[in-house]
Order: sequence, then C-alpha cells, then structure tokens
Amino acid sequence: MKILRGLQALSDDPPRRPVCTIGFFDGFHRGHASLMNDLLRWSEELSGTSTVITFSTHPKQVVLGSAPAVLTPLERRLELIEAMGIDTVLVLPFDEQFSRISPEQFIREVLVGALATEHLLMGFDSAFGQGAKGTAQYLQQIPDLPLEVRLSPPLMMEGEAVSSSVVRSTLEEGDLTRAQRLLGRPFSLRGEVIVGDRRGASIGFPTANLDPGPVLVPPVGVYLGSVILGSSILGSSILGTSILGTSKSTGEVAASDNQSNSWPAAINIGRRPTFGTPEAPEGTPFDPQLDRLEAHLDGFEGDLYGQIITVELHRRLRGERRFESLDALRRQIVRDVESLRDWWQVRGADGATEL
Repeated sequence: MKILRGLQALSDDPPRRPVCTIGFFDGFHRGHASLMNDLLRWSEELSGTSTVITFSTHPKQVVLGSAPAVLTPLERRLELIEAMGIDTVLVLPFDEQFSRISPEQFIREVLVGALATEHLLMGFDSAFGQGAKGTAQYLQQIPDLPLEVRLSPPLMMEGEAVSSSVVRSTLEEGDLTRAQRLLGRPFSLRGEVIVGDRRGASIGFPTANLDPGPVLVPPVGVYLGSVILGSSILGSSILGTSILGTSKSTGEVAASDNQSNSWPAAINIGRRPTFGTPEAPEGTPFDPQLDRLEAHLDGFEGDLYGQIITVELHRRLRGERRFESLDALRRQIVRDVESLRDWWQVRGADGATEL
C-alpha cells in the first residue's frame, strides 16, 4: 500500500484514476471494513485505484478542543487499512485552517484539484468540511457536482449500526467479548515494555509493564488475552473474509505471520491495592496517572524491557480488589492463570477466534 503524507506528496506520485473515501476510521471496526469492501468493488469496476483519505489528528480535537480517547493510533489504522488490500492512503494534517474549509472548497481543491478524482464513496455517518456539513446528502444537492457520490450503507449488528462511538462505549464498559464482535478482531494495545516495580516477579509471576500511550484503555480489572511479540498488530487474530475482505493479489485473508510469537497472558489493569494504593470501585476508568497495565505471559522466560509488544484483550475475568496478604494475592493469581490456561486451550480448539 502506498502512503502519501500531505497534498505535496500527490504531485510526486499521484494515484491513477483514484476512487476515494474519506474518514478518520477510529477503531477500524467491521463497519469501516464493510465500507472498504464497497470501495474495493467500485475501484475494480472502474479499473481505478482504491484511495482512502484520512487525518493525522482527530477533527474534534481541533474543532472542539477535545476529542474522545483514540481507539487506534494512526499507524495502527494504516496497518489495518493495508490488510484490506487498499492501494493508496492520503494522510492529511487536520489543523485550525483546515477545519475552516467548506465542503465545496475541499471538493474543488483536494478531491478534484489535487487528486483529480471523479468518484467518492461516503459512509452513512461520514462528513467533511466546516461544521461537518459535507454529508452524502448535502453533496448530492450541490448543483453541477463534479463527482459521482455513492453511499455505503451502515453495517447493522445487534440492532444498531456499527460505529466508533458504539465500540468506544462497549470498551468503556469492559465488555471485550462484544467489542471483539464489533471490531472483527480482539481489541489490542501496543507500546513499549517499561520498567515497573518488579512486584510480580517477587511473588512468582513476573509481568511486562506496558506504556499504551494516549489511547482508550478498558476499565480497571483483570483480563484474559495474549501478548504478541513483534511489530504486527494483527497478532494471532483471524480476519473474517465475509466482513473484513480479502487480499487483492491472492484472494486470501490477510493473516499474521507472528502466531509463534503469541503468548497467553493474564492482564491486570489497575492500581494494585494490595500494595497500599486505594481500591478502585467496579467500572473505574483507566487513569494513566494512577493505574498500570501489566501482563503476565504464561510460560515465557526472557527480558522484554524496551521491546514493542501488542496486548490483545479478549475477556474480562474479574475486577481488581485488595487482598489481605501477599499469599492471598498469590493464590488468586494462581487461579487466574488456571482460568487463562483453560481459556487458551478452548480458544485454540476453536481456531483462535471467538467471533
């Protein structure tokens, strides 16, 4: 996939007959994947170049001064878009000046002027231009519009349209099972392994402490999941062909080659009240100033400090609570690891997917 960063990059290597769509695509859930499949089909009909326009900054951060916690940083979004088989992505900076561009100006200067496209696919909730005025319905009312605009319908699951806001609220509730259904893959966090207090090692369960960065983290609790060693965010997941699409070159689903680097993990998100910090009530949101994200890789031996890992969160096991002693905490962790092994065995037998 070709990644063009900024309009200037278009002058050096413009896509041939681009068929475009536009959006922030936070989370890159099944609804986004359905839209990408529509884009791929349309571009193939026209023998064109499937082209995604996205932004480096969440528009609400600029327009409103704050934005919802990001589900997927830019580089993750690009990897997931690439896994769909998209040809080109144009990444535009979203700043205050850009936020004042009208839909008509964006069409004239960016879509038609810089990209020279004649085809634009809009999602059911997509909009661009000042005040998010440029919806598909609005564009179709512009006289002599120099574009063919098509609308990709919403993907309905469990009685509602799949959207980033639905995924976000599901994760904030700690419902990782439903989030996985909406995403089409386990929710994951990636970051550098940092030095912790080494308290896990002192009781026989060493952990990798992860700095997830400024992204959404599920609420405090203990989770079952896996840790992927290496750079691939797709991890051990299997992408479903019916929703997430196929590779244009092979017709096969884009899959990870890092399955041998996937380790079952018991993941703790919280403030570890047994060691003297206040106990967090059930449903407490993650606070980067107070809470830690640490994963015990079952069976792993080695030094991960400074390495980039991906933590896949599959299922919430229990809330975090204070134990009366370290021995009581150790006994509970033993039970948690037993639950992890039981879950991992069933997961492997089911083909590594819970969709």
